[in-house]
Amino acid sequence: MRPILLFITRPIVISILWLGLAVSAWYTLSPFVIFEDIAQAIPWHSEHVVIAIFLILWLISLLSPRITNQLHDEIKQQAKEHKQAIKSLQKEHQEENCQIQQLMHSEQFAFWEWNIKTNEVQFSPQWKKMIGLADYDALNNLRDLQQRVHPKDEQAVQHEILKVLSGKQKLFECTHRVQHEDGHYIWVHDKGQVFEGADGHIEKLFAIRLDVSEQKWIESELEIDSILIEHASEGIAVAREDMKILHCNKALSQTLKKTKEQLENSDLIDLVNSLQNKPDDSIVKALETQGFWRGELSLFDDKNEILLASRVSIKKIFHDTTQTINYSFIHSDITDLKRTQTALDTLANVDSVTGLANRHKLYNILETALKSEHEVTLMFLDLDNFKNVNDSLGHDIGDLLLKAVGKEIRKLIPSKALLARVGGDEFVFYYEQGLSSLTSTEIAQRITDRLKQPFHIKGHEIRIGSSIGIAHYPQQSFDRQSLLKASDMAMYHAKRAGKGQFCEFSDHLDEDDNETT
Repeated sequence: MRPILLFITRPIVISILWLGLAVSAWYTLSPFVIFEDIAQAIPWHSEHVVIAIFLILWLISLLSPRITNQLHDEIKQQAKEHKQAIKSLQKEHQEENCQIQQLMHSEQFAFWEWNIKTNEVQFSPQWKKMIGLADYDALNNLRDLQQRVHPKDEQAVQHEILKVLSGKQKLFECTHRVQHEDGHYIWVHDKGQVFEGADGHIEKLFAIRLDVSEQKWIESELEIDSILIEHASEGIAVAREDMKILHCNKALSQTLKKTKEQLENSDLIDLVNSLQNKPDDSIVKALETQGFWRGELSLFDDKNEILLASRVSIKKIFHDTTQTINYSFIHSDITDLKRTQTALDTLANVDSVTGLANRHKLYNILETALKSEHEVTLMFLDLDNFKNVNDSLGHDIGDLLLKAVGKEIRKLIPSKALLARVGGDEFVFYYEQGLSSLTSTEIAQRITDRLKQPFHIKGHEIRIGSSIGIAHYPQQSFDRQSLLKASDMAMYHAKRAGKGQFCEFSDHLDEDDNETT
């Protein structure tokens, strides 16, 4: 009940006090004409004015405590928030101090302070431990610090110290080597600043020291790797995840006859495709699925001769530290090796006189063809009267004649047939029976007719002929050896029949041969 009475009566008392003050003010100012005129202009009676002023003042007095309480609550809330903010800042400050203390006590992190006026130097225990000294070892002047600097770094360290002492800069920073107690040198990085006294003169230099030996070792290893890569005989490049080349070495630039500027920032896949005549999508798929690709690529000219042969290795590299992907590209120029292999292959498989396949190549390819179980026709051809050409005109003319005969036979047989010279004046060719619209006898007849025509070699008109034996697989043979034997037997039968003939193998030829034997 009491709070309610206070709530009602207190505004009334305050209002009466304010009313008395207002009335006193009114009558005090009433002698002034301006206020008298205003008073006369108001149609109310004086008691009305008093009542109105009273009510207004009562309402103001009624509302003022509420406003005051609200302002008080807001101030209280703000004070509470400020207090919590201060506590939070104090906590953060304590945590930072703790972290700094832990950092300052780290074996790789130390500090030193040089009092320039007294020339005294204070070293933290970690500083001493870093160079192999115990905490109790005496070390308290600048000379102790300077004597441990590597001779090749002394000038650089002095130069940096002089810059801060002369006022050119306030920050001191220097990376150099200092001698460990056992004699070897470690790399350290000093970073600090100078502090001035009240008179504006420099009083102290405070510096933090970090052991960066491991970092310097890594930098040295990377520098050595970089030198090795740059001077490697293989072409080497590194590309980003988007396949854009970042770096390449001199060997790659020389091999591909492009500048490093042209190669760097170009596309790695475009580079790979430039090493072959047709793009190979399997390379990109292998990199996506397996993360690497290794193989050989060849680039040929219009004459099917090797321009560039390459052995290439590409690997995707994922870096755990940076969570990034790069691609390594290693290129070896094997053009000379491939050309040598091609030359050796030519010697082993190509007849040096006619440029046709030789006996070795014929046997190998025929062996493979018979395994496919396709029907094969083979013809064994022996030139008639060729010995007379060699004896009368010489071997040079004979070689030119053999070459001309090979060209003529090539024109008359199926385009995919393999033609070989297997002896002095002996030729063999085979083809799958489905590759020609002509029968074997029709092809043999065309060859026989053409070789009866004269050849003109260096002013000489030369007439020869041919005897041809025909055999089929698997109808008349079961392997390479039996097929060649059957065609050879048919050829000799044709030659005994009067030369310039062809003969197709049959079982009675084998019987006749046995009877003759």
